[in-house]
Amino acid sequence: MTPQARTTRIVVAVSTALLAAYAILWAPLTPFDIGRSDFTAFYVGGTLLREGHGAALYDESLQGPLHAQLIAPDREGNLPFVDPPVAAALVAPVTLLGLGSAYRLWALVELAVLAAAVAIAVAAVPPEKGLSGMWRWSAGLAAMAGAGTLFALSQAQWTPVLALGLAVAFWCWQRIPDAVVGQRPPISRRAVLGGAALVASALVGKPQLALGLIAFMAGWRRRDVLFGAAAGLAGFALVSVAIAGPSGIAGFVRIVSGSTIRWDPHLMLGVSGVAAALTGGGPAAFALGCALAVVACAGAYVLGRRVRRDPSRLPLALAGAAAFSLFAAPHAYLDDLALLAPVAAWCLAGAGTAHSQAGAGWWRARWAMAPALWMAVNGSAIVDLGAQGHLPAGPATAFVLAAAGAVALAATRGRAALPLRYRAEDEAALGAVAHGLRRW
Repeated sequence: MTPQARTTRIVVAVSTALLAAYAILWAPLTPFDIGRSDFTAFYVGGTLLREGHGAALYDESLQGPLHAQLIAPDREGNLPFVDPPVAAALVAPVTLLGLGSAYRLWALVELAVLAAAVAIAVAAVPPEKGLSGMWRWSAGLAAMAGAGTLFALSQAQWTPVLALGLAVAFWCWQRIPDAVVGQRPPISRRAVLGGAALVASALVGKPQLALGLIAFMAGWRRRDVLFGAAAGLAGFALVSVAIAGPSGIAGFVRIVSGSTIRWDPHLMLGVSGVAAALTGGGPAAFALGCALAVVACAGAYVLGRRVRRDPSRLPLALAGAAAFSLFAAPHAYLDDLALLAPVAAWCLAGAGTAHSQAGAGWWRARWAMAPALWMAVNGSAIVDLGAQGHLPAGPATAFVLAAAGAVALAATRGRAALPLRYRAEDEAALGAVAHGLRRW
């Protein structure tokens, strides 16, 4: 048995055991546990929309009694629905079921969405000589076995939708046609689709997690990617207005602007948790959190600029931007680590790649960091779960995310080894042109 085959079997066994453990932990959740999950807010929003309250979707005088009725006899305070109207429309069909059945069904749907994101990310990694297909798909299984999968499943959260958008964007951007020397890159429909998918999926329920990814696209400065992002934003806005009307949109803006003080920042990942731990909260924590978020977004912007100079850096740079984006999020919890599942999938799938191109040794060294960082992210998540916001310097996961972004910056620095990529058909076309010139 080859070392690669032996490693593959170990990865499959460990990942399968972890996923089985997640299922065992999730299956016996009680109605009390379900009532304390984030899904109750989605259920309230979907129910109000289904009953024709689109214009009053964000009226807490309607949300509060419905939420209290759902979780009775528990008296937990109202968990308001603060997501866009599109989110309410997506969850509305399952509200025909009772809360318990709807929660189970929706959690499984989100799990399937996350699995689709991982599969797309693995498929986007080009097969290489010396890298078995089984290794690539075992890497996807390892990505699915991350701690974020368990947390997202237990809360039935929206993060897998953003993960799917990120995976689709990566798949599209990996297939953008190559540039020609001395010319502006041609408009690519794949680039447009990738930008639109990323922005639209983020707006469904987790726009705060996409700050670094937006900065990455800004640094990349591809017209078609930015056009796709703008189209995704415009289309999402039009659909939202059609669902809830101007009154509903005004209510959405009002409830979101007032939701920043509802939750304890000490329990959050990223800049909010770090700033609250270091300053104790208040205006100082807000200022420090904003400063850290700006620094993280600046790092993602630099990664985008490096992809502009050398498109072959896309996998590492986009992975680093995703880590920076989670770190910069003003509102993020452990379930949001599901965003990294497709990122881990494409990084781990390339970890055993045996490149024959110039500079391949450098790339192998960089990809070797992927398994270590993925284990560090999941280990720190377990630490934060036990600490419950009581670590003196803030959540351990935040520092691992910042370190992952820094590794991507270090791995993509320097001049491009291959400034331009050429496909076989490009070389054939250039050869035909040269032959014609010689005949002339």
